Amino acid sequence: MRNVDAVVIGGGMAGLVAAWQLTQAGLKPVLVESRGYTGGLVAGSQLAGIAYDIGAEGWATRRPDTSQLATELGLVVEPPVRQPSWVWFDDGAFAMPSDAVLGIPSDVTSTDVVTAIGGTAADLAAGLDSRPVPDEVPESLGELVRTRLGEEVLTRLVGPIAGGIHAAVPDLLSADVVAPGLRAALVRTGSLQQAVAAQVRARGDSQVVASVAGGMFRMPQTLHEQIEAAGGQILTRTGAKSISASPTGLEPGASPTTAGAASDLVPDGHDAQGGRWLVTTAATSRNPNPSLPPIPDGEPVTYCTDRVIVACSAAPALDLLSGVIDVTGPALTAGAPIAHVNLALQAPELDGAPRGGGMLVAPGSTTVKAKALTHLSRKWPSLGASCPSHVHLVRVSYGRKGEKAVPLSVEQALTDASVLFGVKLTSDQLLDSAIIHWDGALAPTTPRTRAWVQELHARLEKVPGLALTGAWASGSGIGALVPHARTAARKLA
Repeated sequence: MRNVDAVVIGGGMAGLVAAWQLTQAGLKPVLVESRGYTGGLVAGSQLAGIAYDIGAEGWATRRPDTSQLATELGLVVEPPVRQPSWVWFDDGAFAMPSDAVLGIPSDVTSTDVVTAIGGTAADLAAGLDSRPVPDEVPESLGELVRTRLGEEVLTRLVGPIAGGIHAAVPDLLSADVVAPGLRAALVRTGSLQQAVAAQVRARGDSQVVASVAGGMFRMPQTLHEQIEAAGGQILTRTGAKSISASPTGLEPGASPTTAGAASDLVPDGHDAQGGRWLVTTAATSRNPNPSLPPIPDGEPVTYCTDRVIVACSAAPALDLLSGVIDVTGPALTAGAPIAHVNLALQAPELDGAPRGGGMLVAPGSTTVKAKALTHLSRKWPSLGASCPSHVHLVRVSYGRKGEKAVPLSVEQALTDASVLFGVKLTSDQLLDSAIIHWDGALAPTTPRTRAWVQELHARLEKVPGLALTGAWASGSGIGALVPHARTAARKLA
C-alpha cells in the first residue's frame, strides 16, 4: 500500500485542473486515468500539417475562472474573430441577432429578429413577454422561452443555438445551468427581453467565448506538464476499482461506508498509518463498448490518502461513490453522439468567410444532413495565421439525440459544406481530412438531474476528504467545470 498526498480519479479536464490546483498548495497528487491520454474532450491533432482542436475549441466567458487559469498557466487567451453566427433552415440562411443569450433576443422587434421569425411572430412574442411573470417561472429553457416569447422564437432562434452548443433540445436543458441568472433577471425586470438585455450589458464588448492561442488542446497539455513538474504523478491506462474507508485512518463516524477493506491492501513496504481513504487501482483493458471507459482488471495497487477527488465520467464515478454515500437518482442516459468530419481545403472561394465563423443547422432539415459547420481557420485568429494562403480548415458536425446516425464520409461533408457556405466545394480542393467520433460524451443537464447532483454534493460535504467534480457534476461546459474543479481541490488542500 502506498501513502500519497491525494488521489485524483479521472484525467479529463476536471481531473487535470483539480490535480494542478492541489500542486499549488504544495501537494503531490497521484492522478489515475483509465484511457491512454489525458484531457478528455479537449484534444488536438494535425490536418495538412496544421495543429488544430479535434474536440472542444474553447469556453464560455460568462465566468472569468478559465481565462484566469489560462493566464496562471502562462497561456495566451484568444477571443474569436468578431462576426455574426448563422443558422440554416431549408428556407434559407440568416445571421443570428447579436444582442442575445443562447439565441434569446433582447429585442424581438429588431430587424434581424423580424427577418428570422417574421413580423407576426415578433408581434406575438412582444405580447407574450408583456404579461406578468408567474409565481412559478419555468425551469427548462424550452418552456421558459415558449411561454415568454412563443414557439417561433424557440424553434428558429433558440433551438439551433442551444441544441448546437449543448447537444440537447431546449426542453431538456435547465435554464439555470445553461443561462445562469436569466430566470432571476426575468423576475427582477418583468420581461425576458429585458433580462437578456441586462446580461448583454453586463458582458459589454467582451466575447461570449474564448480559447487558447495556438489551440485549446494546449491547456490540458500544459496542466499535465506542470503537475508532473511539481512532483505529481499521472498514470494513464490505470483505473480506480474502489474507494473505501481506511480501517486505521478514518475518523469515527466520518463516513457512512463500512470500514473493512483490509483484504484489499497491497503491501509494498510503505507505512499505511493515517490516511482516511483507500483507493484501489489497476491497469485497464479496453471496454467492449468503446464509448465507455476502459475496465480496470490488472493487478491491484492500493493508495492510502486523506484526499480523494472523483473526477471521472458519471457511471464509474457513481459506482465508486456508491459504497460511501447514497447515489440513488434518475437514470443517466448517454448524450448525442458527437461526430466531426474535418476538412483542409485549398479554397480561395472561402477567403471572404461567407458564413463568418460558421453556422448551425436547424433540426429537421431535408437538404443538409449536418447539424453544424465551423469555419475553424476563420473563427480563431492564431489558427488562421498558421494556414497557408487560401487554405481553410472546416469542421462539419453530425449527430443529434434521437435521430438516426448519418454514415460519415468526406463526400457527404463536402456536399453539406457546399450547401451551407453557398459555395461549390469539390474533392479536387481537398488537402486532408479526418473523421472524429466522441460517442456518449455529452448528456443534457435537466432540471431533475441538476437537483439530484446538487444533493450528491450536499451529502459529500459531510464526508471528510472526499470530493466530486467533472463535466457531468459541475454544470455545462469548460467555463463551469474549471471553477468547480478548482474549488473542490481547494477545499481538500
